Amino acid sequence: MKESFLLYRRLFAYIKHYWWVSVLSMLAMATAAVLTPLLMQQIKPLLDESLIARNAEAMWRVPLTILCIAIGKSVAEYIGNVASQWVSNKAVEDLRREVFNHQMKLSISSHQAQTSGRMLSRITYDIPQVGSALSTAWIVVIQDSLTIVALFFYLFWKAWHLTLIILVIGPVIAWVIRKASTGMRNSNRKQQSQMAEMTCAVEEQLAGLREIKIFGTQKHEESRFGNIARRLRLETMRVARISSLNVPLVQVLAFAAVSVVILIASSMAKSNLLTPGEFVAFLGTMAMIFEPIRRLTNINATIQRGLAGAQSIFELLDIKPEPDAGTHHIERARGEIRFENVSFTYPEQSDPAIQNLSLIISPGETVAFVGASGSGKTTLVALVTRFFEAQAGRILLDGVPIETIPLQELRSQFALVGQAAALFDDTISANIAYGLGDAKPEEIEHAAIQANAIDFIRAKPQGFSTRIGTNGNQLSGGQRQRLAIARAFVKNAPILLLDEATSALDNESERVVRESLVELRRNRTVLVVAHRLTTIRDSHRIVVMDKGQIVEIGTHEELLAANGAYARLLSSGEDVVADDAEGTLTETRRQ
Repeated sequence: MKESFLLYRRLFAYIKHYWWVSVLSMLAMATAAVLTPLLMQQIKPLLDESLIARNAEAMWRVPLTILCIAIGKSVAEYIGNVASQWVSNKAVEDLRREVFNHQMKLSISSHQAQTSGRMLSRITYDIPQVGSALSTAWIVVIQDSLTIVALFFYLFWKAWHLTLIILVIGPVIAWVIRKASTGMRNSNRKQQSQMAEMTCAVEEQLAGLREIKIFGTQKHEESRFGNIARRLRLETMRVARISSLNVPLVQVLAFAAVSVVILIASSMAKSNLLTPGEFVAFLGTMAMIFEPIRRLTNINATIQRGLAGAQSIFELLDIKPEPDAGTHHIERARGEIRFENVSFTYPEQSDPAIQNLSLIISPGETVAFVGASGSGKTTLVALVTRFFEAQAGRILLDGVPIETIPLQELRSQFALVGQAAALFDDTISANIAYGLGDAKPEEIEHAAIQANAIDFIRAKPQGFSTRIGTNGNQLSGGQRQRLAIARAFVKNAPILLLDEATSALDNESERVVRESLVELRRNRTVLVVAHRLTTIRDSHRIVVMDKGQIVEIGTHEELLAANGAYARLLSSGEDVVADDAEGTLTETRRQ
């Protein structure tokens, strides 16, 4: 109970900014609740004065009063419902924005600690559940609770000793609802987990559709998805069973109390202790209590789903964002990068990815990192950009520790071209100028020319205004990479990171992209992680890594002459695709 209160208190913090609309909503709902027993009070004069005594004045006064009260009640309910829906929808919008913005601020390691399906399901599944708890549930709870209180006050005023009989059953009903709430909350948490699993499975299956078709694993994937869907159905049915049992059980208890009241009230009416109008008004008021009680019992399932969703959302919001306490401002770096005894180990892994690594990269120098898979090449690039934080040692940019530089300023010094270009469902122009909204059309066109992308762009019917689809699926691999390179040209950062930029391309596409990269690397500090010899052989230095450590440093010719780890990599083809290296290696061995 305490946990539910804390969750709702935190949720209602999103409503406090709209307190004036909330007050209007509650006043309107309170008005509707007060008018409900006044409506029932008109039954007494309707029977006793109009129908039995046949009072002429009462014959028009009572219907007119009923109409006025009904109109007032309806207007109040409309205002209360619309106002509360407005507040809850604004709160849900704010919550969606906060969750999305917070996800953007989380570190890469925080994202890796959770499945992408779980991150997505918070936006697509959990927040709508919270929205229902803040809108529909809030209206029902407040309005129906006020209505029940008003009706009980009326009953207590008319016959307090009869009303006490109904109140006796209250604690029993509360206990039933509380037990049902616990069961539904636990099941809703499991539903959230299974919904995240389903979202993740669908993502994987759609992304790997070609592989599924080629390997003929449709039946396997259908079975896998079917199992997830079955578990979700079973848990959903468990909630339905608890909710369905909860409602009739509460109604039976309520009707039991009412049956006793009717028996006693009938005896009182027989003894002329109640007039026919008072008797009917009392029974009618009791009957009116059942509908709000039924709605309150039914809405419990919605509330528990909302609270389970809120718990999941707040768990995410409580994760600390990337540390960003830098105060050393930097406009444009010269490009010197210094690693001093840097070590890093990924969470839940025992072996370090980088250990005690030291290296100095001069401004304007191109340094290529090669090594077997898992040797730490890509990790090193991730540490420079603070996608991960070094756990020992220091990384300095132009002599300044990178953790003292504000994150946005630090990352503005880098341009990244990775193996899979991250493109968006927008125009070619927007993708090239991504993150640089003030880029001029001539700058975008010049970048496309430098990236060898202008020909295929001009061949498109709409040119730079052509939409490229989700993740650029309307383009070939080489075209996507050239757009990524054009984006790097527009950004014009002093440091360039090339992480497997050509490894997924065919030879012709790789040749065109490589020509673009030659121009892009000019007058910049460049860190290259690559498989292909053609990408790294003209680097100023090649750093050979193994198990997170540097084992060799030198030029392509120097390392071949040494006939060490680099030569073995080229010979084995384990990590570097040698291209034309075979002849070079043969010549080296002859020497």
